[in-house]
Amino acid sequence: MKGTDNVKAAELCLRILEHVAFSTESDGVTQIADRFGIAKSAAFKHLHTLISRGLVVQDPSTSRYRLGPKAWLIGQQAQSLNDITAIALPFMMAARNETGLAVVLSTPLPASAYVILTCPSTHQIEIGVRTGSHLALHASAQGKVFLAMGACNLSELKKTSLTPVTPHTVTSWEVLEDELKKVREYGFASAPQESLLGINAMAAPVINYDNKLIASVCFVGSVQHIPDVPDPALVNRLLQLTKDISSAFGHVN
Repeated sequence: MKGTDNVKAAELCLRILEHVAFSTESDGVTQIADRFGIAKSAAFKHLHTLISRGLVVQDPSTSRYRLGPKAWLIGQQAQSLNDITAIALPFMMAARNETGLAVVLSTPLPASAYVILTCPSTHQIEIGVRTGSHLALHASAQGKVFLAMGACNLSELKKTSLTPVTPHTVTSWEVLEDELKKVREYGFASAPQESLLGINAMAAPVINYDNKLIASVCFVGSVQHIPDVPDPALVNRLLQLTKDISSAFGHVN
């Protein structure tokens, strides 16, 4: 019983710390006690624990609490959420090693999907996408994800024609819009032989803590390894990969 009580006390202490960190205004002990439905003495005890560890400090002029220097130092040790490649890389490498396929990370630009990281395939004949490549939104799996999820301006793109990259590229807006509906429904996109003959790709979105689409991750391989209708197990692995990366960015499903 004592162990359970200790866990509950630790959890409450962390919740108070989060409240101090993310509250729009600094609170005093009374407001914090009311916020968590506990006695002022209990709130003071938890705050004193946080103060003793340097995680919280009390403003002597207002008696209100704010984050302390230790909290700042801990924050400096956390990886920057802006460094998406460093965060995504270990997840991508694990998926590449498991599937043998090239794994590609792209971010949305107004007129293209921009490749920022590639993990080359492990197959004898290497198939992949170069870092720094700009992929057509309508002819790439990554681009279709961005169009379907609202990361790129679909209305602006509609003012242009859909240029064929290969004979398989979708050049009809009606057909493309039907595809985008399916992307929203199933959570992933594919582009069999639309960017390059013999090559297929399937992509899914990366979502951050603010529920914002920040990137897409794509499996790339020959049509031998990624057929027009992908293996459900491969689809599930892609969706798990993007779920893991999204979770690392604070997204809660």
